[in-house]
Formats: sequence, structure tokens, C-alpha cells
Amino acid sequence: MTADTPRAVPRRHLLRALLGREIPQDTPPDATGEDGAPRDPHAAGDAAYAAGDYPAAVAAYRASVRSDLSNAPVRARLGYALYVLGQFIQARVEFEHALRITDGNDPFFRLGLGLTLLALGKTEKAAATLAAFDDPTRPDLTALAGRIAGRLAQSEAAELTGLRLTLERTARAMALLPENGVA
Repeated sequence: MTADTPRAVPRRHLLRALLGREIPQDTPPDATGEDGAPRDPHAAGDAAYAAGDYPAAVAAYRASVRSDLSNAPVRARLGYALYVLGQFIQARVEFEHALRITDGNDPFFRLGLGLTLLALGKTEKAAATLAAFDDPTRPDLTALAGRIAGRLAQSEAAELTGLRLTLERTARAMALLPENGVA
């Protein structure tokens, strides 16, 4: 007879254990590659994002981000994919979360949040976000973001779309945003 060894049950599966149901494994069987090394959980989302298939990227990133909540680049790519799909409120949440994780130090995250706030019509918050935008490798984009932030206070709603598209196209031309997108 073998000695019973207690099995550690994570809190999220405690109810299943109490009901006598099967407890899922901590590591799914397909989480390792053929060589036994762990697979990148974000690989499917990364591939779809690189190909410009944003609906597939959103689905893959949402599934993978649940296990890795503090991965700021993945959250920012999810935010940009949501932005391209027109889901601006959800994109805002992802960009804000990514900025919180990195203490606001990444220009892509800040620009994504600024564009999303412009799309939502939040001019004061967009102006503050774009005024704080700083990309030392792209001084022209930093200057444009500052000029647009200054113009937001006096702009009308019809002009907001033009300002947003100008900033988005410039960021895409300077390779801060992916080539395939909205503008």
C-alpha cells in the first residue's frame, strides 16, 4: 500500500475538489512544445497581431492574458488591436493598465491611450496624455503630440477626428504603430 500524499489544490479549484470532480492540471498538456520546453502562451496572439488579423489577436490575447496579468507589452498590443477594431473603452482599459505597470514610461502605451481618448472624445484627458508623451528616438512625433495637445483645448468635435488621424498616420510613418491599422 502506498501512503496517501495530500495534493495541493489551488483556491480556484477548491469547489471542484470538494464536490469530488476532476481538478484541471496546473499546466495544460499542450503548454509544452515537442522538445519539452514551455511554449509561449502569447505566440498565437503575436502571430495574429503581426499579420494584422486583429479579431484573432484579441481573442488569443484575451485568453493568454488571464494567466499573465502583468505583461505590459501584451496588454498594449491587445489595447491597440481593440483600438483598431473600434472597441475604444476596452482599449482604454488595456492602455491604462499597461501604463500603470510600467509607471508611464513607454511611448507606445501613452500614444495608444492618447489616440483612444481622442476617439472617445475625452479632449482634456487626451490633451494631458499627449502633453506627457515623450519619445526620445522620435522628437518630431513628440513635438507633433505636444502641438496637438495644445490645439485640443480650442478644437471643435469635427476637428478631433482630423487631429487623431494626423497623429496616427505620423506615428505609423515613424514606425511607432504597426503599418496595418485604421488610418
